[in-house]
Amino acid sequence: MIRLLDIVSKETTGIIFKSIELDSVDKVAYILYDTYPEEAQSQLPDYITWRSLSELDTTLDTVVFKATNSCLFPSYTTPISDYLVLRDRGFKVLTFMEYEILQSLLTRLDLVRRRLPNPGSVISDTDGVGQGGVVSFAGGFDKKFSVDELMQFIEGALVEINIHPPASTYYWYFTSVQEETLYTNPYSFYNGVPYKMFDLIIQGALIRALISWGILEVDIHFTASDSGLQITYDRASHVKGWHDTLLAEYAKQKDLVKWDCVNSYGVGVGTVPFAALGIIGAATNMIQEHGVLPMNTLVGFFSRGYTPL
Repeated sequence: MIRLLDIVSKETTGIIFKSIELDSVDKVAYILYDTYPEEAQSQLPDYITWRSLSELDTTLDTVVFKATNSCLFPSYTTPISDYLVLRDRGFKVLTFMEYEILQSLLTRLDLVRRRLPNPGSVISDTDGVGQGGVVSFAGGFDKKFSVDELMQFIEGALVEINIHPPASTYYWYFTSVQEETLYTNPYSFYNGVPYKMFDLIIQGALIRALISWGILEVDIHFTASDSGLQITYDRASHVKGWHDTLLAEYAKQKDLVKWDCVNSYGVGVGTVPFAALGIIGAATNMIQEHGVLPMNTLVGFFSRGYTPL
């Protein structure tokens, strides 16, 4: 997700963005707008998305990308009549794989609200409630997390997977249109993060969401009693139950995925050592690993360091 996002211009027909994190042309950016519940009352689509291609703005001499009705994704999305009504902070810009992961996470986490939309009882201010608008009692069917919060969960899961031994440095990057056409087999398509980590990242993000949700539920837990009738409002234990079940599977799958990052081919008896190749072998052995210089880099060609058996 782009962290340093700026708006160049905002008009009725569209919005132009720029960012130092996307400074090359012909890259695909998925712009997502997080619709608020009150905005849904005005018939704005849920999670509006644009598939925009970065281009060079010669006037500004910088790379920009746009959100207009011509690049709404999917194309059958209801057109936006006025972009000025959209909140500036509601926009998030994602890479291709981040967008896919977010959609999968929303399917799992926001399943009830999306499958059973229920605006609840809408009370206008003519009934003495509200201030020139409406009040929706949705009964738990509102969005549980904002897109910004969910993307922080997703990025946190990727960081955790990267530092899990053996360490890795995978991260997202923006792909071109040509690269996206290769996605028929996602395992052969490299977009900064291997596809084998796709479901693992979703699991990690889902666990983080459940932890946050459980903390929130604990904070609002209460017991009410009226004339002997007692009501207990507590969903924290149910959230914790799901968290524990998912965590056990997640920890096991994380080990499996990260072990796949190890050199499984091995080096041992019967392997021709680099030293047998003479000065070329010695030069080949002059490498850096995670920024650390081997011993032979410091003391010369004919001293051995990191030489296989």
